[in-house]
Parts: sequence; C-alpha cells; structure tokens
Amino acid sequence: MKMAAINEDNLIAVVIKGSLGLLAVLVCVGFTLFNSKVGLGVLAGGVIAIVNFLWIRLVLQRILGLLPARPNLYAQIRFVGRLCITGLCLYLVIVSGWFSVAGLLVGLSVIVANIIALSLYSALCAGG
Repeated sequence: MKMAAINEDNLIAVVIKGSLGLLAVLVCVGFTLFNSKVGLGVLAGGVIAIVNFLWIRLVLQRILGLLPARPNLYAQIRFVGRLCITGLCLYLVIVSGWFSVAGLLVGLSVIVANIIALSLYSALCAGG
C-alpha cells in the first residue's frame, strides 16, 4: 500500500486528521483502562488543542491574505483574545470536577505529539 506524500499543500490536513485519530485512540484508552473522568479529560484537552491550532491558522491566513492596516496590532489582539478564551475554557474544565487534570494534559498534547511523529516520519523517509 502506497502512502500519500506529505507536502505543504496537505500538511495541515495531515496534522488535523492525525491528531483526531490519536485523540480517538487516547479517549478510548482513557475510558477503557481508566475511568470516565480521564476519558472526558483527554477529550476536552484534545478538542481545545485542535480548535486552538485551527484558530491560530485562521488568524495567520487572515493576516497574510487580507493584509490588515496594522498587522502587528491585529495579530496581538487576536492572540490575547484567543489566549483569554482558551484560559477561560481550561479554567471551567478544571473547576467543573467532571474531568481529570492528567487526562486534560494528555489531550492538550495531541497536536504536539502528532507534529513530532510527522517530523520523525519525514526525517526517516528522507533518509535522515
């Protein structure tokens, strides 16, 4: 079976699909091997991480595509807004008591783990 090549055109799609796949596996592991709080924590953390990743991409596309009048200010306002909303979401998840903090941290790591795995895969395929 031939694997599709990873290039600049499909890199974001590969990162998102891989992260969703990894998240699905980790959520199943959390629910089956641990308990519902861990599974929910992993799910919440993964969703927050993936939404955050997509949000950053959207802001960068707008900055590069639309070229707002003051791109530095535009980026700073969007960054602070995203950070505040993400912080509020994390706060609500943590204080609700429905989610495991350890599971939340694992879920928040799915994008990073997937990017590391893709980097290693690309390096090995390139012969590095």
